[in-house]
Amino acid sequence: MKNFSLYRIYIIVRMFIKFVLQLYFFSKKHKDWDSTSQEAWETLVAKQAIEYRETALKLEGLMIKVGQFLSTRADIMPEAFLRELADLTDQVPPVAPDISRAIIEEEWGRPIGDYLQHISDAPVASASIGEVYKGRLHNGQEVAIKVQRSKIESIIKSDFKAFRIVLWITRHFTRFGKEIDTKALYKEVVSIIGDELNYYKELRNAQYFQKKYNESDDFYIPQFYEEYCTKKVLVMEWIEARKVTDLIWYRENNLSPEEAAEKLFLFFVDQLLDHGKFHADPHQGNIMITKDGTLIILDFGMVGQISRTDARNVRKMIQGMVMDDYQMAIDQLEKLGFLLPHADKYKIEQKLREYIDLYLEQNISEMDQELVEDIFEDLQEIVREQPIQLPVEFAFLGRAASIGLGVITSLNPNIDFMTLGRPVVKEWMDDQEDDEETFQAQIIRDTLKPFLSLPRHVNEYLEGPAEERIMLENQHWTRMEHQRFMLIITLQTLFLILSLSVSAISLWTGIPILTGAAITLSLLVLITISITAVRHKRFIHRNSRFD
Repeated sequence: MKNFSLYRIYIIVRMFIKFVLQLYFFSKKHKDWDSTSQEAWETLVAKQAIEYRETALKLEGLMIKVGQFLSTRADIMPEAFLRELADLTDQVPPVAPDISRAIIEEEWGRPIGDYLQHISDAPVASASIGEVYKGRLHNGQEVAIKVQRSKIESIIKSDFKAFRIVLWITRHFTRFGKEIDTKALYKEVVSIIGDELNYYKELRNAQYFQKKYNESDDFYIPQFYEEYCTKKVLVMEWIEARKVTDLIWYRENNLSPEEAAEKLFLFFVDQLLDHGKFHADPHQGNIMITKDGTLIILDFGMVGQISRTDARNVRKMIQGMVMDDYQMAIDQLEKLGFLLPHADKYKIEQKLREYIDLYLEQNISEMDQELVEDIFEDLQEIVREQPIQLPVEFAFLGRAASIGLGVITSLNPNIDFMTLGRPVVKEWMDDQEDDEETFQAQIIRDTLKPFLSLPRHVNEYLEGPAEERIMLENQHWTRMEHQRFMLIITLQTLFLILSLSVSAISLWTGIPILTGAAITLSLLVLITISITAVRHKRFIHRNSRFD
């Protein structure tokens, strides 16, 4: 019954409408949030999580993928919700081995024995789209055989239809449906998850990452036997390892989870800050660790991409804030897709100026609670009034970042991201395109403008030997301060990327209570960057006038 398209669509859409109505009546009943509301909220979401888990295990397909996605959101989902979906991956029922073997033989066009000396009787791992068997080639090489689940392609296509109906309801009957381009989201989901159904694409993605990390001592991507790979079957080398979060394995092999966490942090930052492809599904089941501490990266079916243009637009956005050119900053936000065409850019620009000036006039630590609450409410009002959205391109980036963050913090809850990020950020700042004026060069150029316009007698006065030494010392100090400001701004940009993941999930899951707050969080981080940038600008002009 579960394989019938209309039945699947009916069950999924009915459950979604039920959840939406429950959330709607909850928001009406609990307009003033307190401890009682919080307790009622967690109870409601836990009940929904139980119903979702039972439905997902019954229907499988896309429901499993979405459930795995939601179960990683410890930052916005109640603990009761996470507890119900935590083991969803391990509970996926396996396909009967004879069915999987039939698929392998159909793909190869010959009996399994022609290629394999042995294959396990049951799968060693079972997921939403594929299963993994352990086998041995005739040359004695042990391999992992990944085979697509029976009828999964038709099941996913049916689920896409249900997903499309869900998004249509969201767009027309909910407020948060108007805060994201649901059509673009649907297209992105179909594209990325649809790619998982073609193992040839996963093979190409794996080869991309093999080349990227070919010289790495910390990471390893298994080698594939391309001659045995088809659209529904992948064959790769077998590597003895355990899940990266298996702490018992660390103790047995004298490994450090803290060291593994640091390596993973650098792995994720390397992908999320640079243009190119990134692993969009880095959950604990796709990252293994060997006895010698090497991290094995698996499953490249879900891969996203960051364009060079997006990276450049982010730099220009920061530049606009530093140069007091808010119009430029707003334009870059629009180019990045955060503002829809009919947004009142002038109003957003004026509000941004107003809030930054307010922050600059006061010490943030001395701002009273009432003022902070007023600013927070004003920001929420802007989010409600203006067509501000999270671009779907950043949704999967945020997903990857948030899942990776969950894995890292499970290994080392006390990890210092700031300390680890400093050398990476410095390298990112220095790695500018040769054909584009660097951000630092523009800062220096802007700084020198008032200095070059000084009267001639001031220039002559500065040419004296003693004064020249003082000037050189001041220039050195100023240069160090420039670097400090640039480091702070870029680290704050890193945090902005992480905060976008919160917005991605709140919009993705369609929880009305969280949507406004999640987007507001991103705006607050953006304002924090702006504050630092404007202070940097004022520092530049102050020192260029009086040094």
